[in-house]
Amino acid sequence: MLDPSGVVKGWAVQRAAHAFDALADTDFCLSAGGDMVCQVTDRDRPEWRIGIEDPDDPSRLVAVVPLRNGALATSALTHRGAHIVDARTGDVPAAVSSVTVVADDLTWADIDATAAFARGSDALRWLGSRAGRRGVVVWSDGTVETCGS
Repeated sequence: MLDPSGVVKGWAVQRAAHAFDALADTDFCLSAGGDMVCQVTDRDRPEWRIGIEDPDDPSRLVAVVPLRNGALATSALTHRGAHIVDARTGDVPAAVSSVTVVADDLTWADIDATAAFARGSDALRWLGSRAGRRGVVVWSDGTVETCGS
C-alpha cells in the first residue's frame, strides 16, 4: 500500500527542482528526507554520489549510487517503522529491508521504491522489469543486490 504523504513529498521535491531550471550552469541536489532530485549541467563535472544507508545501522553505507541527472528515492522501515504493507496480504514484508530506486522523475522513483518494497521477496525481479529504472535492494539478511543499467 502506498503512503500518500510519501508520494506527495516526491512530487513536491520534483516540482521544487524546476526552480533551478532558470539558473544557467547550476548543479544541484535537492533532498527531502532522503528522496532527491539531482542535476549536473556540465559533462566534465563529476556526478553526485549518493550514499545508501544500511537499514540496520544508519551510520553505515551499503552502497554508493552515482547520479548525474535524475531522481532517487528509498523506501524502508528504519526511520518510520512498519508503514509499508503488502496490500495482497496486509502484512509488512519481511524479506526486504530497503529499496532504493533511481529514475528520471522523483514521483515515479518514490512510487516504485514503495511498490517494490511492498512486493517483499519479489522486489528485485519486479523492479528489474520497470523500464528506465536502476535499483538497490537490501534484503533482511543484509545482502545487497542491484538491478538496471
